[in-house]
Amino acid sequence: MELRQLTMFLSIVRHGTFSKAAQHLFLSQPTLSVQISALEQELGVKLFERQGKNITLTPAGEILQRYATDIASLHDRAVQEISQYKNTIAGSITLYSSTIPADYILPGLIAKFIRCHPDVYIELRRADSGAVWDRVLAYEVDFGIVGALKNHHSVDSIPFRTDELVVIAPPVEPYNNWPALIPASTLIAQPLVLRELGSGSQKTLDDAFIKKGIPLDKLNIKTRLESIEAVKTAVRNRLGVAVVSQLAVKQEAAAKELLVFTVSDLDLRRKFYLIKQQRKVLPPAAEALFNFIGASK
Repeated sequence: MELRQLTMFLSIVRHGTFSKAAQHLFLSQPTLSVQISALEQELGVKLFERQGKNITLTPAGEILQRYATDIASLHDRAVQEISQYKNTIAGSITLYSSTIPADYILPGLIAKFIRCHPDVYIELRRADSGAVWDRVLAYEVDFGIVGALKNHHSVDSIPFRTDELVVIAPPVEPYNNWPALIPASTLIAQPLVLRELGSGSQKTLDDAFIKKGIPLDKLNIKTRLESIEAVKTAVRNRLGVAVVSQLAVKQEAAAKELLVFTVSDLDLRRKFYLIKQQRKVLPPAAEALFNFIGASK
């Protein structure tokens, strides 16, 4: 089993087809197929199931993916550490983050990090917390940042920032007359604009309702939207009220484009977490960024 075969294998997994992987590797598709066939023969198992033009990993392929990812990371780390004898941090980093950290926390931290390590390239991809978990569990990303935890014993999680959800409403009646602190009964009586079910913000709100004994099927939900900007636009257009991160509405509140309220009897606090596979070996640049974000306040 050769490193180049594992690189080919991981490229097929990443791109979803032999043809796209071959194009990415600057190989012919027959050459790639021959190498994967040789790998399958050596291991004595099939690594892919072919379903028309699409391919999926077999159970054996899923096992190899985990180890091949670690081997590739170790290879990259060895090459990088040898070349970085002057103690510089360099290379590319890919991370996935849920919406609020991606939009309102990480850009500033990334700017500070790159000023200290100008030879680093960072690709930040945004997804809801559920999708970030999926990427981390599949070894498809260096590490992730989420607003909701799951019970996965194979994943390390580190809290790094605290957040609180607030209610937002358009600056019209009757909301103009609301006090800054409102009870949950006032909130649930309103038409609601909610985030998608995979959102960490939505999970925090749902958990708070359940803890309070409020049935979710009794809420007056008008729509679910995938982005925080879409939620704010819907509220500005008087579709209803919403519950969002306080980080996301600082500018609108200051400009009085939206009204902001705190719910007195719901626990709407939450944390953001760095998550990574325990067995994943991070390249030095990714490890440095992971530790930098984890130490930020």
